[in-house]
Parts: sequence; C-alpha cells; structure tokens
Amino acid sequence: MYENFAYVYDRMMEDVDYVEWADYIEKLFCHYNVKPRDIADLACGTGNMTILMAERGYNVIGIDQSHDMLSVAQEKARKKGLSIPFVCQDMRDIELHRCVDAVTIMCDGINYIVEDDDLDLVFSGIFAMLKPGGLLLFDISTYYKLSSILGNNIMVDDDPDISLIWQNYFDEENSICTMDLTFFVREGSHYRRFDETHVQKAYKSQEIIKMLRQKGFENVNCYKHSTFETPNNRDQRILFGAQKP
Repeated sequence: MYENFAYVYDRMMEDVDYVEWADYIEKLFCHYNVKPRDIADLACGTGNMTILMAERGYNVIGIDQSHDMLSVAQEKARKKGLSIPFVCQDMRDIELHRCVDAVTIMCDGINYIVEDDDLDLVFSGIFAMLKPGGLLLFDISTYYKLSSILGNNIMVDDDPDISLIWQNYFDEENSICTMDLTFFVREGSHYRRFDETHVQKAYKSQEIIKMLRQKGFENVNCYKHSTFETPNNRDQRILFGAQKP
C-alpha cells in the first residue's frame, strides 16, 4: 500500500487547504491551553502537515510506516532547507527516545487502524509518549462518509495527467470500507497503470471517546472539522482532542 501512490499523492490532494488545517490545529492548541514545542506527526504521509508545522517553529518529527511516503517527505523538506527527522514506524508499535508535547494524526490515519485491539495499542502508545498535559489531536472520516458517501459506490476522476477509477465496498457487519483504486498516470505519450487497495474502519465517535477515556485521557472532545461545533450525523470529517492529565 502507498508504494506507487506515494509519488502521485500530492497531485491528488491539491485541493486540500493544508494551511487552513494547520491554522485549525494551532487554534486547538490555544483552546486546550497547550503551548507545544515538540510534536510527533503520526501517519505523516508525504509530510505536508509536518513541514507546515516545522515552518511555524515547532520541533516536529514525522512518522509513517511507508518508506515511499517518507522518501517524498524528506525530499520536500530538503528543498525547503528544513531538517526534519522522518522515522519509519508503525504507530501500533511506536517508540520515541523522548516524550513530546503533542501528537497529531491527520487525514484518516486512525481509519487505517481496522482492529479495536490495534487501536487500543495506538492510544496506549501515544499516552505513554505524551508529556503530562500533552495533547492528542486526530481526525477521522466519519461512519456516514465511509458507509454512505464512499461505500458501495464507484467514482471516476478523469484528469489529463492522472485518471482514477475508485470502487468502494462497505461491509456493514464489520464497519469496513474497502477501496480498490486503479490509476492511469501519464508518462510521456503513454499511461502507466497501477492498482492499490485501501481498507478503512468506520468508527462511531462514542466508540473512540470511550476508548480514549479508558486509556486515561481527559478533556476528550470531538468537533466538526475546522470548527468548535458539535458534529452531526451528516458530517464527513470530525476531529478529536484528548489530553494527558
């Protein structure tokens, strides 16, 4: 997964306003009265958020399980003259040499953890790596989005440089959305095809809130994305905040 996708990911995500997203994260820092210096950005992908936060003066470490994604991230940081450590680790088995003030997991990172036991490991590891008072921020694609917007639908994106056929299947019993992606990427006068399958779990907010509290987090809240409003059942993305005592 992500082996080929890593090199077209940024072109597919050009419509995402990462600056607005970073602004929102900083507003959440203020909302929780946290002034982080050291941040771990888990499931950092090609480093878009990692780099933005580093440019804003934070000491950020980017962590992802994909070597290819991290290779792209390192090259982008190098071109900007930034010295950002990028580490290849699975967030179910995270290990850092020092604790951090905040952990961020943006753009569906948690949805890719499809087993409850594994999510328990993720939250336990994050709790251990946060300093007292440290903050965890992460977003998810909602149950509604994965089950009703993406689930059991076929989508086509016909771009001159990258065409995508996106076939989705939603398993209601296990709350799993399987996404079969077929890419056609222009290379000179020809197109190269590659296929990937992505699997995401559709979590309900109360399930996540309960698990975070069981791990020892406090001030656990969820918000409609880029706001401080309470989510409704038609929101497609929500963000969670949780603080270590």
